[in-house]
Amino acid sequence: MNTYGGAAVEITKHLLMNLSLLLVLLFFTQLIMERQLKEESRERYQLFYFVISIFTCYIFSVQVQDGIRFDLRQVPMILGSLYAGHSFLFAGVTLLMRGFLGINDGFWVSVGVFIALAILLKWMHPWFNRLSLNQRIGVSVLLTVMTSFALMQMVAIFNEPIRHPEAWISFILIPALTSGLVSYSIETIRQTVIIRQRLAKADKIEAVSHLSAAISHEIRNPLTTVKGFLQLLGEQNYPDEKKKEFIHISIQELNRAEEVINDYLTFARPAFEKVEDIDVEKELNQVLNVLNPLANLNGVEIKKKYTPGLVISGDRSKFIQGFINLIKNGLEAMPNGGELIVQTFRTGNVVHILVKDSGIGMTEEQIARLGEPYYTTKGQQGTGLGMMVTFSIIRAMRGKVEVKSQVGIGTTFHIRFSNIVDDK
Repeated sequence: MNTYGGAAVEITKHLLMNLSLLLVLLFFTQLIMERQLKEESRERYQLFYFVISIFTCYIFSVQVQDGIRFDLRQVPMILGSLYAGHSFLFAGVTLLMRGFLGINDGFWVSVGVFIALAILLKWMHPWFNRLSLNQRIGVSVLLTVMTSFALMQMVAIFNEPIRHPEAWISFILIPALTSGLVSYSIETIRQTVIIRQRLAKADKIEAVSHLSAAISHEIRNPLTTVKGFLQLLGEQNYPDEKKKEFIHISIQELNRAEEVINDYLTFARPAFEKVEDIDVEKELNQVLNVLNPLANLNGVEIKKKYTPGLVISGDRSKFIQGFINLIKNGLEAMPNGGELIVQTFRTGNVVHILVKDSGIGMTEEQIARLGEPYYTTKGQQGTGLGMMVTFSIIRAMRGKVEVKSQVGIGTTFHIRFSNIVDDK
């Protein structure tokens, strides 16, 4: 190809097409990599991206002379070797793809340049990873410019020299631009992953600190009470009736501490000790019988709307524990009286349980945080353990919770269980 008037434009068009495809492939690879939790999986997808990129560049290459084709194959080969290692793998893939286009002058130019480049990149890879972000981008661009220039010079040795300046500019400037954009995108992805990991770690540490604070607060109070009464019993000679009162209060406080510990254990290990059939109506009635004194104390009327014969599988004691916490919260949300409705029904293979109260309600922010460790809407009177445990139990029973609430009107908890047991 001796005339370069329209040829230079054609070269530029194909190189820009390569650039666009490499960026599009990187975008979709990033979407896939963000779903991968393991570092090994992300590395495999990154390796796959560079191999596919080399293949794509060859598909959209343009012939500039007999046996000489231009594309951006050097960009994924260089960046893949620098970021992922495996320089000889990428060089082998590059030469293999070039071989399919024909064993000619262009092929031997590629063999000379890319084998030498693979050796250089193999040596540079450990050093490259120790550089700063900006330095890595700069090195990537510089190597791409040098490789493009070397390819042009090798073409002049094995074939007719390319003298048109527009072809030189296109083949040096566009690969350098592509290398910079792709390298910057890779660095951005890596920084995003690092930030996400740090945030996840910070969240875990914060959750642990909250749980530790809750344990410290909730366990220390009853233990302090028990310690105080034991000291009183040892210091003075109290009447037997007073001693019995001290002992009774101490036992109550120890039981309260035991309940807190059990709540934490339930949250930490929601797996069931045994799985059995749960008669929903029977167990909900037992829950309401336990909470009936609290309902009477708050002047709350309880209404039951059951669909008979609903049976699900799970741990019966944990089911009761979860709904005691849930319904107790509803009763406590109506200190001046109100109405609590417990309703059950079935749609298809799903059992629905609705708990509606006409209490103080919650804001959208409170609903969003409901079930978080150590979060409570009761101020100093609550620990946040009850709803945390309830949500954990429902999730362990393959259930889902939906909460709707309006301040001053009331709250509705809609629980769905898909572990239904049909009649034999």
